[in-house]
Parts: sequence; structure tokens; C-alpha cells
Amino acid sequence: MPNLSVSKRALLGRPCLTCQQRKIKCDRRKPTCERCEKAGFQCEGYPVEPFVLVVPTTEIGKSNKVTLKRIRNRHNVDVPEGKQRELCSPSLTGSINMAPENRMQVLSYFLEKYMPASMTSYRTFETPSSWIRGLPNLLGRWEILDTALTALCLAYISDSSHNNAYMQESQRFYSAVLRRLGSLPLDSMKSANDGVLATTMIMAMYELFHCTYQGLHGWMFHVKGACRLLELRGPPSQALPLNLSLYSRVRITAIWDAYGTRKPLFLARPEWQGLSDTPHDNLLDLLVYIPGLLERLDSIATKTEESLQFGNYKIDLLAIDDLLSCWLAISHRLTNWYSDFESEEFGGLFKTGPLQLQSHPYLDNNTKLHAVFPQVITFRDAYIAQIMLLYWFGETIIHTAMTKLYKIKENYKGVMNKNVIPTSYRSAHQDNMENASKIGDYYATKICQSVASLRGGYGFQIAMVPLWAAQQFFFLCGDLVKFHWCQAVLKGFGKVGGFVLAAALGILTPNQYPGLESSKKE
Repeated sequence: MPNLSVSKRALLGRPCLTCQQRKIKCDRRKPTCERCEKAGFQCEGYPVEPFVLVVPTTEIGKSNKVTLKRIRNRHNVDVPEGKQRELCSPSLTGSINMAPENRMQVLSYFLEKYMPASMTSYRTFETPSSWIRGLPNLLGRWEILDTALTALCLAYISDSSHNNAYMQESQRFYSAVLRRLGSLPLDSMKSANDGVLATTMIMAMYELFHCTYQGLHGWMFHVKGACRLLELRGPPSQALPLNLSLYSRVRITAIWDAYGTRKPLFLARPEWQGLSDTPHDNLLDLLVYIPGLLERLDSIATKTEESLQFGNYKIDLLAIDDLLSCWLAISHRLTNWYSDFESEEFGGLFKTGPLQLQSHPYLDNNTKLHAVFPQVITFRDAYIAQIMLLYWFGETIIHTAMTKLYKIKENYKGVMNKNVIPTSYRSAHQDNMENASKIGDYYATKICQSVASLRGGYGFQIAMVPLWAAQQFFFLCGDLVKFHWCQAVLKGFGKVGGFVLAAALGILTPNQYPGLESSKKE
């Protein structure tokens, strides 16, 4: 990327809305203007900073400087769409000046590439992506967050330009953040502020692009650090407020990690429920129960295997039926949530159409793999895409678990020890493994059909773990063709978008998730 320089005024942004109306000079303090507060006015906040298009000079060799073209509304610029893409994807040459006054420009460049065009939402409430769009307004408030954002931006630019020098700089900033985090008392409330919490999320995003440790360990380290800080500070309240968009982001990431570690989340406790009435937060209030149920599922499966290994054939049917009831209850609540969500969103949630031949962005020229899922799902916007992937993710896990429980019952029906079955026992569930697997296949297929339309860094991120869950469902059901399709797409995430963590995740079974090792030691 070219050498970027910017004035102090551009770094700080435009005046607040109140000072603009009063036609006076603004001190541009964030999050609210101090001059408004002293005058007794309520600061109405700051307008969203426009993105920066980096336009290289046409005469190469005369200068390595660039023209910074600021735009408020891309639709008002008379530039063809193809030319816009050309301008947004310059040849990244020269060096990057990462002085503090230039960070706004580099961050804006990263966000322009990372966020999909449909990310701008008409919704009045905070969405999970709101905190990402608001990152420019946080620059200058916490030095540790500024450094983490610099590391993330340089890592992304390194992938885009294939320049190892940028990666070395990125790693240097990353190491500086690690040292700073290591010096913080993470068991102290002083560390549990929005800045440190946002920093841990940025560091986790960094690990998606470049695993600094073997496999997923670095990503899990930062996710668990964020969860520890969130648990320490307690639920958001009037006395101790927290950005709800950041809170949603931490919850989503915690659920993804807990799906691998298969341990209960503190977020399922009553005091963490019902803090927001938005559709995505209502959905997360249900999904946080799933990791605890997965732990019970693993316990039943382990005891069953040990029982059969020693030849006593003791299978706890009552425990299996009780757990099936829990899974069904969560599924019914999710179905009701979906019905409400669909009725609130006018114009439809998504559309399904044919996938053009050899057009899947994450598959190599493999005709057989392209034919596995010939349909593609497109969403109205990125918010709906993330919500639907979370919903299908939850339903896929539920029906994977139910398929496994029915499989235990049906496989060992002939060898069960009648002495351990109560004479009054009547199965509470008349369903069977075949029906559960059919429903699971429906939701897992929806996830797979969505992947082709999810592009850009944000698209990779919201699809990665749901796709892994779909892959595990196909593995359990013995559908090796769809299993290998998921594996190939996860590898494609690494090739196309630099999400090397996805490729590492794609070769793991649930029993191989590295977080299981640490959870067993606790």
C-alpha cells in the first residue's frame, strides 16, 4: 500500500452534529464533545466517517504519493462500478507510514475491503457489526486498541499485496499488544473496560488471518480472554454500561468456541439473559444453552462406550430421553423465534437460485464438487446473512446431537441389559434417527448453499464455524461427498481470503478441537 499521510484534522474527523448546528469550532473529543457539555448542550455525536478510496498516481515512477479521495456517498460519484473496484484495489507498493496520525486512513482502507457493501443497515438498533463500523470513532481512546487495529490492518494488507514486509510489521505490532495484555491484571476490574475487551476481539480477528500459534490455539486464547473479562465486569447495566454491539460480538464468538470445547457458558446464567430485545440477541439467548447440552451428550456417549467395552451393556435410557427432551425444547424455541423474525422482516429473508457452472469462489476446478450443491442462497443484506447462519448453525447442532442419541438407542437396542431397564419404561419420543438426520441435512445444506454468496472478510468470518458444524453432521451421517465438499471450501477460505484458521479447522473432528485439552484440565 502506498505511503499514506493525513492532516490532524482528518485524523480527528468532522465536528460533532451539535457544533455544526451551532456553527462553532468543535474540540472533536470522542465519544462526546467536551465543548457541548461545558455549554450545557447535549452532544448529538459524530457523523459516520466516510471511507477513503486510495487512488494511485497514473504516472508511475514520478512519485510514490497517492491521492486521497473522500466520499460521503458512493452513489453520488460518477465512477463506473468496474473502475471503483480498480480504485479500491490499488497496486500495493511502497511503504506504509503507520504513525498515529495515519492510522485512520489505513483503518478506513481495511474496513472498505473487509465489510460487504450490504453491511450498511437501515435498522435503528445495534447490530453485531455496528461496533466494527464504529471502530474509526474509537481511535485515540485506547493506545492498546490502536496498536491492535494497526496489526490487523497490516496483516490484511500483507495478504492483499503478498508483501512479507507488511507481515513483519504486523507481527511486531501484534507482539506489542501481547506484551501489553500480559502486563494487565486480568483479574482486576480496571482491565475489564470496553477498550481491552475490543482489543481481545481484534486480536482474535487477527488470528483468523494468521495463526501465530499452532492451529487454533491463538484464536482460542483471545476468545477465552474476552470471556474472562466479560464475566469479570458482569452484565451490562446502567451503572456499568457496555456497548451492546460489542457484547453481541463477544457472545457470538464465545458460542463458536464453546461449540468446540463443549463446555457450559456463563452467558447461559439468568443474569446474562434478556439484556436486549433485538432479534439477534433473542437468538443468542437460546444458543448459549447449546454448549452445556453438548457436554451432557458427550458424557452419555462416553459412558455408553465404556459400558459396552466392559460387556455389561448398561445404557441409561432415561438420561437419553431426558436429553432428547432438552434438545427438542431448544429446537421448538428456535422455530418460534424464526417465525417471529420472518414476520418482522418484510421483503423476504433470502432467495434460492441456480449456481452457475464452475462459479463457486471457494472451490477449485473440480466438477464433482461443484455439482454437490447446485443451488445458491443470497441474502437481502449482511445482517440477515449472519442471523440466518446462526439460526441454521444452532439447528444443525441440535439435530446432529439428536441423530447421535437415536443412533445409540437403535444400535444397542438388541444388546441392552433388560435388568437395567425399568419395567414401567415407555419411551417419551416416538421419533427416530432417520427423521432427525433428514431435518439436520436440511439445515446443514442451507449453510452450504449460502457460502458462495458470502464474500469478503466479514463473509468468511460469519460462515466459518457454521460450515464446520455442517461438516461434522455429514461426517456423523456417513455422507463423505458432502463432508469433503465442506473441507474443500474451508481450505478455499484460506486460499481466497487468507483465513488460514478455516483450513486448520476443516481437518478437525469435534474430538480433536484443541480447546478440549484445556477444558479437561480445569
